[in-house]
Amino acid sequence: MGQFYDEIPETHIAWIKKQEMFFVATAPLSADGHVNVSPKGVRDSFHVESRSRVWYEDLSGSGIETISHLKENKRITIMFCALEGAARILRIWGTGRVFEFGTPEYEELIPSEKRMTGSRAAIVVDVHKVGTSCGYAVPIYTFKSHRSALLTWSEKMEKLDEDFAADPTACPHGPEALPRSMKWWWAGWNLRSIDGLPGLDTAHVVDAVPRMGEEAKRGLKAQGAAPEPPSDGTVVILGNRVPRAGRWEAALGRLTPASGEEAVRLVLACSLGMAIAAICVGVVGMRTC
Repeated sequence: MGQFYDEIPETHIAWIKKQEMFFVATAPLSADGHVNVSPKGVRDSFHVESRSRVWYEDLSGSGIETISHLKENKRITIMFCALEGAARILRIWGTGRVFEFGTPEYEELIPSEKRMTGSRAAIVVDVHKVGTSCGYAVPIYTFKSHRSALLTWSEKMEKLDEDFAADPTACPHGPEALPRSMKWWWAGWNLRSIDGLPGLDTAHVVDAVPRMGEEAKRGLKAQGAAPEPPSDGTVVILGNRVPRAGRWEAALGRLTPASGEEAVRLVLACSLGMAIAAICVGVVGMRTC
């Protein structure tokens, strides 16, 4: 039987802090707008400030739906579900506020030494209802590790921001590298939701330079991370997804096979294609004579 509370039960706070992931749901006011649900992870990114207030460090991505919706209407639901141990689902309904990277409110919550790489905002939620339910339909999973790809990508992006801040007149990686910096990413991908609602306002133009804090580095190093699992085993060639035949390297717009054997296969395939094409041309030519 589900139960409801006006605040987070004290007995549930320790359980919340142990969870390795949570889900965030928001929606625009427009009747035909897109409702959004985002999975969130990375240990130590979620914080319980009190029974009536929580917040989390929002990391960079290709979308900006949660931030856009909160700026429009402030509605948000956060859900935790037990993937190990006793079954439980816990939902937090609240009013959310967005404090972007570089603002005083952001820096108060996330001092520079604690900032995770890729952090673009702090999402603060004032709780007005909490609900718990059984969660018996949720499968049991064994947690292995948090993924490292997002943080590795963010570090590389922010390194270019640091280089440019050190010498704005000459980026060490060349002008073509600037679009691969974090602030350029924010400006290119995080200014509007898919419904056209405003996203980030200031994070991409403030003087502050995004970089990972030393305390955050130590925390991530201590928890470790397993190697990224392989992809689905396919690659995209000329717009078509095909099984991966081996290691490929994209260089200057062309695909280079990683071994001589693969090169031979490509040559044979190309030769066969040319032969078939020549036969077809010959047949068509005879028919038109």
